[in-house]
Amino acid sequence: MTFAHRLCLLLCQGVVLLLVAAVPLTAQTKQQRVFAADPTQLYRTRKYAHELSLLLLPASTPAPHGVLLLLPGLGERAEHVFQATSLGAEAARAGLVTVVPTLNNRLYLDSAGTYFLDEVLRRVTQQYPSVGRNLFLGGFSAGGHLALTYAETLVRDTARLPLRVTAVFSVDSPVDLAAFWQTGQRQVAQNCHPQLVQGGRSTMATLTQAFGGSPDQRPATYRRYSAFSSRDPTGGNLALLRATSVRVYCEPDLSFWRQHYCPTWQLEDLNAALLKTLIDNLRGQGNTRAEYMETYGKGRLGKRPFPHSWSIVDAPECIRWLQAQMQE
Repeated sequence: MTFAHRLCLLLCQGVVLLLVAAVPLTAQTKQQRVFAADPTQLYRTRKYAHELSLLLLPASTPAPHGVLLLLPGLGERAEHVFQATSLGAEAARAGLVTVVPTLNNRLYLDSAGTYFLDEVLRRVTQQYPSVGRNLFLGGFSAGGHLALTYAETLVRDTARLPLRVTAVFSVDSPVDLAAFWQTGQRQVAQNCHPQLVQGGRSTMATLTQAFGGSPDQRPATYRRYSAFSSRDPTGGNLALLRATSVRVYCEPDLSFWRQHYCPTWQLEDLNAALLKTLIDNLRGQGNTRAEYMETYGKGRLGKRPFPHSWSIVDAPECIRWLQAQMQE
């Protein structure tokens, strides 16, 4: 995978490469091999990973009552999730088992990714029978799109796993792949920053190759693999979540992106625009538990401001929200 490809896919905006140092797991976090080989390249790091694993943070209570599945952004190491956000630690205190699978090389959920996630959750429920049926899903950037589409998959096929989708959230994620392709096209046309241009080209090339053409040429395929289809009155696959608790988080700091990357960027160039439309669509379908969570000044990458990051999520409040859904 080229640098430009990683650049684009990682942030799903083609903006900057999130350089994450390898970090040690906490003493409580356990790594478990799921498959000895990764033939479809679901996981990519700077050094190619040859196996697929899950990282698990047990609940602090002896009998956990739910599972929190967190999905990394593209190119983000699975162990970094536990460093980038305290969601896992807060979930442990709340009696939830947190699981992060080594899945970081997909913009969309294909059959290989679905099979891997199914196996991860089967193993967790076998190890912790007390979790019952409560499954919470969340993800950052492209991982947030996978979380939404996997939730839709499980709602569509309720016999797939013993778990049920209690709630799902995404963190500054692209949710409509046709619109994402068009974002890439605008980045090339704007010609503001070399990384944006390279990222835009890579976005279009990746999706065109995967789906056999552009959104105009293969509209049904783009709808099939998108969590949300903004041109569809019912949102496409999103309609499956009309009775599910859903949250989306974003920090639409347009001034940041204009100052550092492209002075001509508009709101439509950010993930926030379609995330708000997604929630409006769900609420229009009668989902009163769909929430748009907008922040300001919370996004950080290390010590510097960066609005595309896990840090925009108020972890303690998010876990309280998840607990409230479980109690209903």
